[in-house]
Amino acid sequence: ICRELYFKILQELKQPIATENFEEIEIYSVVHRVEKVPSGLYQGMHLLKEGDFSDKVGYLCVNQSLVRDSAVTLFFVSGYQNYQTAMQVAGLIGQRLYLCSNYWGIQCSGIGAYFDDETQEFLGTNKDVLYAMVIGI
Repeated sequence: ICRELYFKILQELKQPIATENFEEIEIYSVVHRVEKVPSGLYQGMHLLKEGDFSDKVGYLCVNQSLVRDSAVTLFFVSGYQNYQTAMQVAGLIGQRLYLCSNYWGIQCSGIGAYFDDETQEFLGTNKDVLYAMVIGI
């Protein structure tokens, strides 16, 4: 996928979600193949670690080739107060990602399995990883 499209998607995911009890969701992205964007681990648009982590992230997501071969892997993370609300907000953000991906003609998939503790360690957070998704498959 191209850089401009990747940035548009990140902006769409940051749009507010009206809920009675809001839970903050942080988005970590592992960029594998986005034109003119260095490969690496990002929190939002901030580069945390540069490098090709496609094999590592494929492993973290229970050796799924879909993850390894995608353009970007996204992890939704939260230090929630209310688990149910956090999961609902993560689900709404995921649905927004499906809609954006469909609109812009790139493929997207939710990833339901990953190694929790190892993924937290890779991301450098002690917050819970609620969901993972890939785009550009």
